[in-house]
Amino acid sequence: YADIFSGRKCYVDDLVTTEGRRSSGVGHALIEHLAARARACGCDNLVLDSGTQRTHAHKFYFREGFVIPSFNFRKAL
Repeated sequence: YADIFSGRKCYVDDLVTTEGRRSSGVGHALIEHLAARARACGCDNLVLDSGTQRTHAHKFYFREGFVIPSFNFRKAL
């Protein structure tokens, strides 16, 4: 789908691999597959959300070329 901020995008809600598969290339392969599918669908961006506590995952995302362009704020009602 598309929005003003990201343009046409492929959205992933937290990419997770099992502990035993980490650092084996599975995450990189998943990102590459998603990016290829997104390009094939005419997307401008591959976008994902990740909880603020997932610092190890964030290091991985940075290595994969992701950036943090904004913060997402929420207020419980």
